[in-house]
Parts: sequence; structure tokens; C-alpha cells
Amino acid sequence: MTHRSRNLAILGLQWGDEGKGKLVDLLSARFQNVVRFQGGNNAGHTVVVNGQSIALHQVPSGALHPECFLVVGSGVLLNLEVFRQELDRLSQRGVDVMGRLLISAKAHVILPHHIALDQWREGGAGANKIGTTGRGIGPAYEMKAARMGIRMGDLKHPETLVDRILPGYKEVRILLGPDASLPTPEAIVAQLMEFAKPLLSCIGDTQAHLMDAEKKGESILFEGAQATLLDIDHGTYPFVTSSNCSIGGLFTGTGLSHKSIGNVLGVAKAYTTRVGAGPMPSELLDATGARLREVGREFGTTTGRPRRCGWFDAPITRHAVRTNGADGLGLMKLDVLDGFPEVGLVIGYRNGHGELSANLPSCSQDWLDLTPEVRMFKGWSQPTRGVKSLSELPTEARGYLDALMEIVEAPIAYLSTGPDRDEGFVWPGCFLDGVI
Repeated sequence: MTHRSRNLAILGLQWGDEGKGKLVDLLSARFQNVVRFQGGNNAGHTVVVNGQSIALHQVPSGALHPECFLVVGSGVLLNLEVFRQELDRLSQRGVDVMGRLLISAKAHVILPHHIALDQWREGGAGANKIGTTGRGIGPAYEMKAARMGIRMGDLKHPETLVDRILPGYKEVRILLGPDASLPTPEAIVAQLMEFAKPLLSCIGDTQAHLMDAEKKGESILFEGAQATLLDIDHGTYPFVTSSNCSIGGLFTGTGLSHKSIGNVLGVAKAYTTRVGAGPMPSELLDATGARLREVGREFGTTTGRPRRCGWFDAPITRHAVRTNGADGLGLMKLDVLDGFPEVGLVIGYRNGHGELSANLPSCSQDWLDLTPEVRMFKGWSQPTRGVKSLSELPTEARGYLDALMEIVEAPIAYLSTGPDRDEGFVWPGCFLDGVI
């Protein structure tokens, strides 16, 4: 029998913004390598240390631990201007990642015409408006699939860049029209090289690095961006992101095999949020939803957009648990539910014929007829904020969590009871016991 890997993957189980950054930050100190493997600067992880929030968009969340080696995999899209700004902000806080940062030569670069195309599409009122961040993520992945993208390794050959950029640039120019305000290809290259200059020494073969790290017995933490319900194959298509942010994207975004994964920690909030358009049966368009948003500070890390809020949606989370093979839940923000007279749990959906199901539709039209079946639980008056053990939880909160685990078909591995590092605890007997 082969030895099971010590490596850990952390993946979102809802529509993103679950609090993955806190868990990656907590766990990074126990791992020698932290890897970001997909997504662009449309993702944002917030880490709170001593009451101070630090937002990370493209740099792996292990940056705050100086002993962690940081890897940006081939599935990631990099906006070099944003990446440089983020490195500068970290440096101003005394966090230096140079010398412990490796960027895949195969990772693609977001270009100005990708952003212009994204914003042009989202600027209209037509059916194709899906609520993207307008950061150019979708068009950059489109160019990647169409073999018209620019990879980080190409930046080491600047003399080839204008010719490489032109095919995609011309297509965008045709769509946007001759009056669109776009920099010339030559200006794009000049700007790219200016931003890339201090990063050129960080570009390399991340697949080989990770394989060598495994051979040496080094541990690896894989940091997912966005979440399973935003996965382009397994999410609520077409209201999704443009990459695979479930377990499959880890393998394509690193070049490693399934044998490199030991455990999968799936992250979810104790309620549900979503940003942008698309189905969300649990959404509460009333004072309760507004209270969840206010108490939970549910505004986008990257965009500042208010998030749609609702009760915990067990069917979508169970779907994500199954898709990723999650070994346990990192359940975040339980304390946000403190003081509610009742707490809801969506256990299924009823269709137009009144039939109850916990299965997710694959067609966007089929979501329109669904209404949530909500099981209500008595709230708890004793606050959970800062609770650090199972025995301290109010009886009512424990009953809610027991029902949640049963319906989702996964145990809780970590329960967060506040934003700071020390607010929460590992569930007794789970695979994280002794790790955090």
C-alpha cells in the first residue's frame, strides 16, 4: 500500500467568498509550499491578523509566513500591474516574497484589450450580461483556448510579443469598433515589460519544482480561488467564472497527478452568499438578508460589490462535496448567525409541480421554477464569537450544525467563530486534528 500524501487542497464549496484565505493563512505555517493554481485577479482572499485586514488577489495567501515558498501555477491568469501593486503593498507591510516566489512560465497574462472586451460586454443590458468583475478574465481564458494568449515565459522574448499579441488584438478591435480607446500593441508590450522587469527571475518550471518538492518530502498546500458553483463545468452555467475551480483545475493548473493530494478541505459559510447574476434559490430579499450582509460585512474583496445573502444551501454544498471528494468542511462565519431568533437551512428545492429534490439542474432555465424548502432551527442567545471548543457551543448551534453535516454528507473539520486567526477551532477527531 502506498503512503498517503500529506498535501492538502483547500477548495470553495459555494459561489466563492467563503473565507478560504483565513484557512490558507492558518495552515500555511505547517506547509513548505503554497500553490495558487487557477483564476485571476477577480478572486480575493482576505486574511485578518491582529484585527488588520490584508487582501490578497493573486499572490498565494501563504505570503504572510516567511518560511512558505509561493507558487503561481500554469492555470492562473496574471494582471502584471495588479500583481506588482500587490507585491508593493506587502513590502510596505514588511512582507518580502522575492526569493521565495516562482511563477509558471505557462501562466497566461491579462492584456488591456481583454479588459476592454470584458467591460464592453458587461456594459450592455443584453442577455449576455452575467455580472463579471470586468477584469478581463473571461476574454483572457478565451484567448488561451484559441491559442492567441501570451504566457509568462513569452516575456523573456520581448521581440516576439507584438506579433503574438496582434491576432487577438485585431479580433477585439473588430468587435469594439475603430473608435475604441485601446493602446497600440507596441504600447502594450512596452508596458508589459516595465511591469515584468523585476519578475523575470521568478518565472520558471513550477511543475518540476512541485514534483521535486514531493520527492524531497516537502508538504504542499493547494489554494483554490472562487468556488465549485462558479466552475465552468460544474457550476451554475453560464453564470460562472472561466476556469475549473473545483478539484480538476488543481491537476491541470499544476501538472501534478491525483496521487499528489492527501486530503481535500471544502470551505463554506454557515450561510450562503453570491455576487453577480445567476440562480440563488436561498437568497433573502428582506431584512434578514440585509442583516446577514451587514453583520457578515458581505462586500466583495476585489470589487466592493454587495453580496446577495441567504440561508445555508445544503443541496449546492452537497454537490460541491461530491464533486471535489471533500474529506471535511471548513465552516466559516458561524458567529454571523448569533442573535437570530431562527436560523434557516435549505434542504431541497420544489419545482413547479411541487416535487421536492436535492439535485441541481444543469440548465439555467430549470432553476427558474425552483423554490427553496427551508427547515428552520431555533436561534441561540449565547454568542459563538470567539468560541474555541465544541463544548462551548450553544446547544441550539450544535443542533443546527449536526443537521447541516447530515444533509451535506460531510463532517466539519474546522469551525470559524470570527475573522481573526485565533477565533475558531478544529473539530475533534477530524483529519486536521494536530495540524492547526
